[in-house]
Amino acid sequence: MRFDRVKASVARLEREAENAHGTMEKLADEIGVMHRFESFEQSLRNSRDNKINVMEQGFQDLKNRLDTIQGKKGMFAGLTYKSFETIDKKLAELSALQARVERSDRNMRICAVACGAAIVFASAAAGYHLI
Repeated sequence: MRFDRVKASVARLEREAENAHGTMEKLADEIGVMHRFESFEQSLRNSRDNKINVMEQGFQDLKNRLDTIQGKKGMFAGLTYKSFETIDKKLAELSALQARVERSDRNMRICAVACGAAIVFASAAAGYHLI
């Protein structure tokens, strides 16, 4: 009888050991999943940081190119015309003034030719009367 109790006790301890072993395997699996998840999170974090660094470098390169194209920004601080609209208006005024100057130049040449022709006719008439 004592032997049966010891045998039953051993069987019960074996079952508990198997349950504990199964629980430990489940815990080991969960720990493995947690480690894989943690390494996945770390790789995502590294990837994000790398992409942010690449974008920062791209923006810095773009800024440097724009600064090179624009030149020194301080040179343009004192300009009167700071927008395309005001520049367009001023160019329209200047082109109208240029058209007026060209018309005046053409009229002056016509007057010069007319005066020259009048002088030639006057000298011809004077020469005809003198002869």
